[in-house]
Amino acid sequence: MAEQEQMNIYQKLAKIRKQVEVIRKNKKGYRYSYVSEDEILAKISVFMDKYHLSLVPNIVGGTTKVEPYTYKKTKVTKGGELYEENGNEVLVSADMTWTWVNDDNPEERVTVGWSLVGQQSDASQAFGSGLTYSDRYFLLKYFNVATTDDDPDAHRSKQRAAEAAEDKMIAEQIISTFDELVKAFLKENESKADEVKNFVSKYVKKGNYFAITESALAAKLMDDFKNTFKIKE
Repeated sequence: MAEQEQMNIYQKLAKIRKQVEVIRKNKKGYRYSYVSEDEILAKISVFMDKYHLSLVPNIVGGTTKVEPYTYKKTKVTKGGELYEENGNEVLVSADMTWTWVNDDNPEERVTVGWSLVGQQSDASQAFGSGLTYSDRYFLLKYFNVATTDDDPDAHRSKQRAAEAAEDKMIAEQIISTFDELVKAFLKENESKADEVKNFVSKYVKKGNYFAITESALAAKLMDDFKNTFKIKE
């Protein structure tokens, strides 16, 4: 409870995003795979409860439109001849906002502009489907959720690989600076070459600091080297 009270609304939302970063597509229809609303809500609502957040939908007054929508469908007769048939449906659209509310501090809110579009043979059905799509895609896009046909673990593996590559790049930058620091130090203290090599060997095999690929280890090596050999900034 103490941890929840200390977090602001953005920290709470970041916690949820981390928990739901990958959701596997679990439904098929009309030749498409998609993530069902219950799958999204099941994953997100549990963390909304945990971190004390509410999500309030709102249709902006005066923006709702209900219009007839006519389109043509190409069909084939039993004899193999093509013909066109008119389709008549209803298109419902409206501007929306979704507002995140911090239940521990209701004055703390995040409001996001959104929209609703639904198309069905009946106005009420069009409105309902528009709300469903709006709800689902707002949650997916707000949290940058990757929807994948593959195993979510495969996506996470790709993320970890990207994170490792980024960390390695940061480590290389630190080590490059460290290399310049060591060379400058030894230029003034040639007699301490063995001492420096033994010191670095505590962090990496044979003292080859260029083999370090973790930024945290590279940064620690740099700081400890400065402290041990009393190098001033």
